[in-house]
Amino acid sequence: MGLAAISMTVSAAPNEASGEYHATRKPITVTIDAFQFQPDKIRIKRGQSVIFINKDEVPHTVTPDKNAHFVPSGIIKGGEQHEVLFDSAGVQNYSCDFHPSMRGRVIVK
Repeated sequence: MGLAAISMTVSAAPNEASGEYHATRKPITVTIDAFQFQPDKIRIKRGQSVIFINKDEVPHTVTPDKNAHFVPSGIIKGGEQHEVLFDSAGVQNYSCDFHPSMRGRVIVK
């Protein structure tokens, strides 16, 4: 009796609405543009990181809410980017220190 080879392709979810998680541990990109995090809700695996790219001309931050567990970005100037690692599972809400109405959420599985 021979062994059959099994091949499987896994694709990354384009957004939270699909209900799927990003399949790889490659960084996911969130753009800061027009005073918004885009997308503002993503799902990733524990140990994965998110690269925040600031396309606005003013500085922003990615600051965890009090129940979130990740290292804040510090100031991200216009045209700069910062990578944030998410090692803790759960809902990780964040905002910008300078513009508190800018909010986002990372769901870490």
